[in-house]
Amino acid sequence: TLLLIGTTSSFAATGVGLQGGYMVGANGGGSITFKLETVDLVFAADIYPGVFGLTADYWLANPTISGTWKYFYGVGAAGSLNFANPDSLVIGLGGRALIGTNVFFLDGFLELYLQGAWQPTIWFNASKDNTGLTGDWWYNFPVNFGLRFWF
Repeated sequence: TLLLIGTTSSFAATGVGLQGGYMVGANGGGSITFKLETVDLVFAADIYPGVFGLTADYWLANPTISGTWKYFYGVGAAGSLNFANPDSLVIGLGGRALIGTNVFFLDGFLELYLQGAWQPTIWFNASKDNTGLTGDWWYNFPVNFGLRFWF
């Protein structure tokens, strides 16, 4: 699934963290999330039972609610490989619309966040019995919480 960048004082920094999450209609999992100083995207590498995914998100805005508490919204892209069934490989590609909230502690060194996304996805199924395309248009909603350290 699939995250994130903000226009904060940490915008030109490198951030690395961990997140947990749940995909509506699927199981929970975990991710490593990172943002590189030279790219205006935040990436996540997701591991769910039988699934590996990548997300790249661009935050359109990250306005302040109060002090170091902010909210964000943006767009992104997601890709995944589902290898839970040894007789098939399912590849997913999709877009993302996300919204969330974040708060910074320790002079911007630690960020805690919660986010949700709508992630419509096209699935390509390659198996002996069933090969073809399907879509997940209305019910693919990952929700994540996590922390990032900014350097």
